[in-house]
Amino acid sequence: MMKRAIAGGILLSALLLLFCGCSAAKPKSPAPAYEEPQYAWGNITGRTLTVWGRETDLSRSYMTRAFARYEELTGNTIDAVAYTPDQLEAAAAEALQRGSNTPDLILSFGGTNIDALEPDQNLYDFSAAEWVDDLTEVSINQTIYHGKVIGLPHWEASIAGTLYNKEIFEKLDLTPPRTQAEFLTACETLLQNGVTPLYLPAASPTMLLYQLPLDALVEQTDTLEKLNNGELSYADLPGMQQVADWYRTMAESGYLGASYLTNDWDGMSGALESGEYAMMLCWDTWLYTDFQGDASRFGLMPAFVGIPENGTFEGPNLSLMLVNRHSEQMDAALDLITFMADPYNYNAAFEGIYTAPVFKRQVAGISTPQYVEAERWVEENYRDSTAWLRIEGFSQSDATCILHYMQAREGYTAEQCLRDMDRLRTERIHKR
Repeated sequence: MMKRAIAGGILLSALLLLFCGCSAAKPKSPAPAYEEPQYAWGNITGRTLTVWGRETDLSRSYMTRAFARYEELTGNTIDAVAYTPDQLEAAAAEALQRGSNTPDLILSFGGTNIDALEPDQNLYDFSAAEWVDDLTEVSINQTIYHGKVIGLPHWEASIAGTLYNKEIFEKLDLTPPRTQAEFLTACETLLQNGVTPLYLPAASPTMLLYQLPLDALVEQTDTLEKLNNGELSYADLPGMQQVADWYRTMAESGYLGASYLTNDWDGMSGALESGEYAMMLCWDTWLYTDFQGDASRFGLMPAFVGIPENGTFEGPNLSLMLVNRHSEQMDAALDLITFMADPYNYNAAFEGIYTAPVFKRQVAGISTPQYVEAERWVEENYRDSTAWLRIEGFSQSDATCILHYMQAREGYTAEQCLRDMDRLRTERIHKR
């Protein structure tokens, strides 16, 4: 069972393992179904389990399929309670700190994202669960908290970079850029031809995705350790000022459009579908989970956010099913987890879903055409999601400091911006 230490970094071979066997550009015919359960579950019935999560997460088709199948096969009921991201962390942390038996389960991303939940005291340790050996190496990395498997990854595995409109690029005879300079040149060409280069939903600061270049800065283990123990700050990281300057350059050059400050998550789909924007920082599976238009019009290239020189692709962030150790229905909560971890059930939930495998026996998912087309490019510039999962106190919301720097005319420098981000991160650590 799961007793070995898990390395903080992921070798490229893990990436290759993750995507092995998923090279079809179009949905395959249904994979052979497991004809019977592989694990023991379903002996508990007549219960109502409460699951808290973000509204957009709970409504994913593979989540609703899994919950509906569980209700049908066991006679239990799932009460899914939706929160905004900020509300979820605050509500869950408060409930767990007072030892409340509600919620029974929480759907949340892992790593430092769950520090406020105090997992060592409040969440069930799944390290000895029989399904752990069925997780891919990349998936296991997502589940680890203080050396323990803290939850079940039941999510689509994506690749983050830059989505780009292939039709616009072809019309303007643009080749997807390979360097930071080529990216800015492409932005200027697009702007001169009446196309806004990049849709940035700045009204939703978490979507600035500054963790993409930050992954490259902390991929060395000693850098990450020094950042976490206070020996280094964001302002000390070589290249981090380039990241802040990149956002400001994009804004001042008009590459984000005049209304970027009011652009938000809800406008992402319409912006790309309209053809008014050519690119957006995002992940490939978004085209199949949230986008309302024709996904085939778009390709995937690296994120060129100032650094590294050749851009970067980020590996998946997987949401986890966490179990409240204070729950009076922990037996039923664990039954649900075992059910969702069973290939008999997860292959039904993920049938036809664009994703790389999260489980070794996951055969129903399919790779996105965008990944297939850029597969070698991804291999060359892939980085595991490290900043978002492993930097103590990290928060995407700290991008508000970058937004301030993007608008500041005088008296606010990139160094001050980074110092403010360090201050917010440190305050968050101390609160926890």
